[in-house]
Amino acid sequence: MENLWLLWLAVAVVALVIEFMTTALVSVWVCAGALVAMILALCGADILVQIIAMAVVTVITFIICMIWIKPRLDKKKKGYAQPTNADRYIGSEGVVIKDIVPDDGKGQIKVEGQVWSAKASMPISEGTRVRVTALEGVKAIVEPVEANN
Repeated sequence: MENLWLLWLAVAVVALVIEFMTTALVSVWVCAGALVAMILALCGADILVQIIAMAVVTVITFIICMIWIKPRLDKKKKGYAQPTNADRYIGSEGVVIKDIVPDDGKGQIKVEGQVWSAKASMPISEGTRVRVTALEGVKAIVEPVEANN
């Protein structure tokens, strides 16, 4: 069993491939344990020592990942918002193309050539110029332009 280091190398490579495919810290610790066992195999250590070292390093790196690394990565992912350019419409003026009724929620506006569903705190009739004050999901929150003057 002098080529046992090849087995450990194969285990490390498979774990690394799985890690790259999932990017969710699911097997990186197995890779670390297998690499330590491979080094021990190359140094001529007994197979029992290799297995114990692999298990210990795997457990230690698992604990390190779960306690310190994964929470930081999850926090970083959660804080990342996919940027869109929809906020460019905030402050833009448009025209109501379908009456906006506050309770109905079916009004529409056309702003910069795009049609948006729209909401307002007051009824606004078709043809009225409006300004987008905010976005709420896929709806533009608007107010009549005259209300700002």
